[in-house]
Amino acid sequence: MKHTRKLLVGACMLVTGAAIVMKAQNLPQNFGTAEGTNALAASAGFLDILDIKLGMPAEAALAVLKKNYPTSRITLERTSDYESAWYTLERENPNHKWVYKIDVEPNGPGDKISVGLSLPPSKQVVHSVGRDTFFKEPVAVENIVGSLRKKYGQETYGVDYKLGGAVAPFDGSEKQFLWIFDAQGNRVKPEAVTKNATTCAASVSGDMGAAPLTLGSRPYEAATLKNGPCWSLVVLHASIHSVAPTQGIAGQARGFTVVAFDWPLVTSGANALYAFLDQGARNLAAKEASDAKKRGGDIKY
Repeated sequence: MKHTRKLLVGACMLVTGAAIVMKAQNLPQNFGTAEGTNALAASAGFLDILDIKLGMPAEAALAVLKKNYPTSRITLERTSDYESAWYTLERENPNHKWVYKIDVEPNGPGDKISVGLSLPPSKQVVHSVGRDTFFKEPVAVENIVGSLRKKYGQETYGVDYKLGGAVAPFDGSEKQFLWIFDAQGNRVKPEAVTKNATTCAASVSGDMGAAPLTLGSRPYEAATLKNGPCWSLVVLHASIHSVAPTQGIAGQARGFTVVAFDWPLVTSGANALYAFLDQGARNLAAKEASDAKKRGGDIKY
């Protein structure tokens, strides 16, 4: 495949201090590798949304969606050719374009679902899943809350949560609920999150946690994870869309959103991908340097 050289900025930068950060956050020492990401996926199946479990292989998730939603439109969103991080390509190789998200669009009222997938070199598994549902007729908020609690247990933060002791950010026309777990599935309530639980809010939008194929800006680099208290946690976020503002769980709802992110799985997979891209860039630079040394022997001076 013909290509032109792309300027490689920061391609040889290595993530440092990752082991120290991961130890502080109770994550595996091989975090940020394909092996570490695969190990996290193997223990991630304690949460599901509509039978799509975190850590589920991508092929299995797609099979469940096709079975459960035979009349819905299912779309596979793909990355660009991963070699485009190193070169300016004249033509992309379809085999180098990885599926990073599965979208399910209903034909009419129903569930809109987005499933985020980890990328190679790790195994491709579900690292996030979200569901948007809108009702034909309003449903009592308390009925939705009761069903969520029956499936996931009592929420870690809900409509009684106060930010700074005065403001109730989770109680309004949008009723917010958060369930917080560590990577092993244990219920946790970290002080850093309690100080501002709104930082763990998630939504069914965008790339669903997929890391960009770039040698530049990288949102999940290991050294930056200590700045985000939610990035070492598994988060389930439910938002109930009330017909009108009410207090507590009274009133009626026109729909709800539930989304789960396994942030250790997301960030470990991202760092494994970064290492793959950086190694490719180093290999390219070494080859070009070697090739350059072989040239020039026939030049007259």
